[in-house]
Amino acid sequence: MIAPQVIVVSLRGSGAPLLAEVTGALGYTPYGTMSGPDDDSPGPGPGEVYPLLAAAHGPDTAAALLRDGRHGRQALQTAFEDAVGALWRVWWIRLGQPVTRASPVDPALEEALARVPDGELVRLLPGRGCWYVNSLDLRRADGGLLRAWQATGHPPIVFHHRDVRDRIISQIQLLSHPSGRVGSQPEYLVYRDIVSALPSMDARITLALTDPGFPGLAEARGCRWLLHHPAVTVVSHEDLAGPAHGGSADARERALARLFEATGHPGSTAVPRPRAAGSACQDPDHLRVGLWREHFSPEHERLLDRHWGDLPARV
Repeated sequence: MIAPQVIVVSLRGSGAPLLAEVTGALGYTPYGTMSGPDDDSPGPGPGEVYPLLAAAHGPDTAAALLRDGRHGRQALQTAFEDAVGALWRVWWIRLGQPVTRASPVDPALEEALARVPDGELVRLLPGRGCWYVNSLDLRRADGGLLRAWQATGHPPIVFHHRDVRDRIISQIQLLSHPSGRVGSQPEYLVYRDIVSALPSMDARITLALTDPGFPGLAEARGCRWLLHHPAVTVVSHEDLAGPAHGGSADARERALARLFEATGHPGSTAVPRPRAAGSACQDPDHLRVGLWREHFSPEHERLLDRHWGDLPARV
């Protein structure tokens, strides 16, 4: 059975756009740290509208909205979209992710959906969704969601990581760009100013290795359990990269097979080859395996061992 929802824990700088190409080809809409649905996203399928409306607005209101749908289509669409927005926020909170207190989401809808039992919550999201998060810390994620996952194995969890040195270089490259390329996450905006003020790549790597708040490093410590849990599918960027980005074709095929098995897709599922390095993103080097070799010095290696030697093994 194909999993309707998937959780991907992709450490910052691990090349999530490359993995998103695969999950997108499998029919999943990306939520969270990757781009959300757009106007071309498929609408809700049969039987997906009423359950969500009933959970968010109450069964009587849901029935009335559907009964009057032909004459009040805008009201029905607005009510459904409001419910989806509140449900995304509930999921985001249960995954232990930071939220903004000031939010356009109706607090009453959020409160109603927050009371939905964990086993039912996963079935309310319309279509197929793939949640991309940068971490899944057991101390922050919702206990009910974790218990439901431990008991059922659903939604499947994929842990996506990369050589920590390449992750650091990727993050520095991102933070060195103009603000429009960095995004809106507060820590990125703050560290963009810090990184941009440093005179050289050497100084920026040293900062990343010695500042415990540098994006993507401390949070990786809370994700080490994902490497060891038998129900988690582990995929490294090095395996998924393929020849287009300095990896091997055989490793990519094995990584795809693990993803197919985790999501319940048949092994014959067609997935596009990764695009050439210059076309996969605006930075030709962003996804290349072994970025660190051009920038890391022996002193950087010593700092890495001293401060972050417990992070996922280097490749």
